[in-house]
Amino acid sequence: MIVSAVVAMNSKLLIGKNNDLPWKLKDDLEHFKDYTLNKPIIMGRKTFESIGRPLPNRFNIVISSQDGIEEEISYTRSIHDALKISKDFCSSAGQNEAVLIGGSRVFEEGFKFLDKLVITWVKADKLEGDVYFPKFDLSKWNEISSKNYSSSDINEYDFSIKEYLKVKSL
Repeated sequence: MIVSAVVAMNSKLLIGKNNDLPWKLKDDLEHFKDYTLNKPIIMGRKTFESIGRPLPNRFNIVISSQDGIEEEISYTRSIHDALKISKDFCSSAGQNEAVLIGGSRVFEEGFKFLDKLVITWVKADKLEGDVYFPKFDLSKWNEISSKNYSSSDINEYDFSIKEYLKVKSL
């Protein structure tokens, strides 16, 4: 199983503001939906609460120190347990990828396990917020795809969606 992260950020690594996304990008949300469909998605409690419901047609795993019981969600207390649950799901469902979707603590704790990054680079560097992706060295990742989008009536800012694979050390 490979582990990936799907995240939208600006060049300052901003990913959130007031428990929400700091931008409105419909094409990026469509990409997120398509990319995560039928896969296990791993998120923190605050991210889950900001979404407000389990995402349909995905195996929702929420990392939280608080207990939760909901039929469509698997709750766990650590990234290690979330990855084990994902691996079991992938084996039984014929999938090969688990996706971290946020927030910052999940990205920080899960970063060392990542094989792939799917980053939406939003060209909105003047925006302020309160949640950031952890600092990382992009030179340790190889870009494998890129698609550019222009601002429009459905996309508040210009942005690019880029996929990266981790450089394997010898």
